[in-house]
Amino acid sequence: MDDYMKEMMDLKTLVTKSLEKKGVLARIRAELRANVFQAIEEQDHATEAEGGDSFALLGGCSERAKQLHSTPAGKLLTGLICEYLEWCELERTLRVYSPELNQPRPYSRAELEELLEIKSDKNVSGISSETRPLLLEVLEGYLKSEEAQSVLYVAFKKFSS
Repeated sequence: MDDYMKEMMDLKTLVTKSLEKKGVLARIRAELRANVFQAIEEQDHATEAEGGDSFALLGGCSERAKQLHSTPAGKLLTGLICEYLEWCELERTLRVYSPELNQPRPYSRAELEELLEIKSDKNVSGISSETRPLLLEVLEGYLKSEEAQSVLYVAFKKFSS
């Protein structure tokens, strides 16, 4: 290998490491995945609109997941996961997750707050519930129950020994 090729390889390695360290490559990969899934979904919808057979190019969920998602609790779960991904600003992940789910998003954040009777006020820690994911609100509500306290106590003892 001549000096020019060695320098180019070193430069390529240096740039790659720098971009990985800054998270740029991870963002590019995620954006590429999201766009590939979006293109596949659009093609699937176009085929369906033309009267062709829609065969869900993205594969979709397993049968047991489809059954779960058709229940009220499954729709609530899907809505909470989508809201959590939005809260984390994981738009590309959401753009991949939604088509794979192969169903429309069931609830907005406001609808979830209403369903779960979560008020947009200050919680025990003094943080507005609007600045926290609803999934955390649900989890903290469960953790306050006596049943959860006993489960946590047993789990803590089991994993701390």
